[in-house]
Amino acid sequence: MTDLLRGPEVPLPDRCVHELFAEHASARPAAVAVRWAGGDLTYGELETRANRFAHVLRAHGVGPEAPVALCLERGPDLLVAMLGILKAGGCYVPLDPDYPADRLAYMVADSGAAVAVTQRSLVDRVAAARSVVVVDETDLATGPSDAPPVRVDPDNLIYTMYTSGSTGRPKGVQVTHRGVVRLVHGADFADFTTDQVFLLLTSLCFDVSTFELWGALANGAVLAVLPPGTPTAAAVGEAVRRYGVTTLWLSSGLFAHVVDTGVEALTGVRHVIAGGDVVPPVQARRVIEEVGAEMSNGYGPTECTTFACALRGMTVADTLGPIPIGTPIANTRAFVADASGVPLPRGGRGELLLGGPGLARGYHDRPSLTAERFVPDPTGDGDRVYRTGDEARVRADGVVEFFGRLDHQVKVRGFRVELGEVEAALVAHPAVRIAVVTTHDRDEADRVLVAHVVGDATADELRAFLAERLPDHMVPGLWSFVPELPVTPNGKIDRAALAVPGAATVAYVAPRTPVEEVVAGIWQDLLGVERVGVHDDFFADLGGHSLLATRFVALVAERFPVELPVRSLFDFPTVAESAARIHDAVVAHVEGLSDEDVDAVSV
Repeated sequence: MTDLLRGPEVPLPDRCVHELFAEHASARPAAVAVRWAGGDLTYGELETRANRFAHVLRAHGVGPEAPVALCLERGPDLLVAMLGILKAGGCYVPLDPDYPADRLAYMVADSGAAVAVTQRSLVDRVAAARSVVVVDETDLATGPSDAPPVRVDPDNLIYTMYTSGSTGRPKGVQVTHRGVVRLVHGADFADFTTDQVFLLLTSLCFDVSTFELWGALANGAVLAVLPPGTPTAAAVGEAVRRYGVTTLWLSSGLFAHVVDTGVEALTGVRHVIAGGDVVPPVQARRVIEEVGAEMSNGYGPTECTTFACALRGMTVADTLGPIPIGTPIANTRAFVADASGVPLPRGGRGELLLGGPGLARGYHDRPSLTAERFVPDPTGDGDRVYRTGDEARVRADGVVEFFGRLDHQVKVRGFRVELGEVEAALVAHPAVRIAVVTTHDRDEADRVLVAHVVGDATADELRAFLAERLPDHMVPGLWSFVPELPVTPNGKIDRAALAVPGAATVAYVAPRTPVEEVVAGIWQDLLGVERVGVHDDFFADLGGHSLLATRFVALVAERFPVELPVRSLFDFPTVAESAARIHDAVVAHVEGLSDEDVDAVSV
């Protein structure tokens, strides 16, 4: 008999997300809504600015379900713009300013967004839109302070978020207000009360931003905003201390980084939720034992509005092996089915299917893909369910265990990556005949993409080629160039036989100074390689990425009296260059040091 798991049934208000926000702004206008480096913004102030901005957007033709491209850095203007779009009746299409121009142009065109909202410094990123509204140049001190009279209901879209697509084209997931309300209203996996402080630290293109943003603003809580840029352990720790963050979500990789850098940075946080990939047990156990915070594992695809299952309040016993993903959250149902879609009893291992009001409407302008993934509910409990493509089983105690993907989709630093999209981008290069992309896990919290290429291009050429087309997290970190790819007896590419390439691609030269030895040693530990030469490139040769770069600068600060910006590793990516940069920074920091003195500092 089918083992259908159900989260608690909680009545949902028949209102949209911005209406929930407006209710709190009306009841408690002086309450702090936003905390950021520039000061505080109250609910009343944010409501007034958003209402005025909504009237501006209405004048640009924004109405019910009109897609509006949104390209802004983290800050108060982002929140004004988002609320303004919703109050005008539209749905936002988040664009990451760091994405390649071609990808941003595709997302604008594919979504049908005629209007884009941005800031003056990012206008060039939304050139594909017919009309551009620059929020930091818009007068919000005057104009109507009441919301425009626009009728929107909970089944209207709140956003279209693009994720990686196996065909080589990103696909837009269409999420409704009802899906977000189900996530943050009366849910049981976190506390949504007015005394909470959430932290906005993820990219708007990452669906967990939905939890961060509306978990706070739709519930009268405080939303603290991390400054723009790649989140670092130091920045997270500073935000926790400065703003009194109580509920914190971290991707698995960033979570491991923060804990390993200094778990005391999480002191004061009441509830830490990690997810986006497999949560590392050792670091989770440290949070429980050393910080005393409640620790949870949050699981869910974008198509189910951020979270579908959660293991809340995990115990030390939960961290002694792979951490399960828990049980369905409120107003969510789940079951496991076999390859034919037949539901399985407890203990059966198969594909996890999800149902409930959190399901997205589907994929924008992709009816066949929508029909493939959003299917009629075989249990008869609802109209439809979403096929996650994740392999799972339900334990005897009703807890769901996650085993990995059933297809070629992976998670890299919390982002969903369809390997087929990366492969399609690679073979678009004229010198590439065939390419296969796999993954290599350095540890539980660090996964790198590996490109196996048959062709005449170099790694540098292909990396530059992909950087113009794909986000950073989709560009392979390791490269293997082979005359041909291995095949199985039936002629298919044998992915299991593809070897992880050696780390370095340049002639090895041993470290020549104590500073170079320190840098090389740090890289060996971070990147999981046996030796690092002075001319090895952190990114091009060793498969480093931005999150590992933040770990590097933190470790440098522990060994030397300097604090390097994360950007320095991108500008000085070899051991020799990075060591020279550290040497110069130490000399500048402590006037009069000799080379011998600098070497002594590093010991």
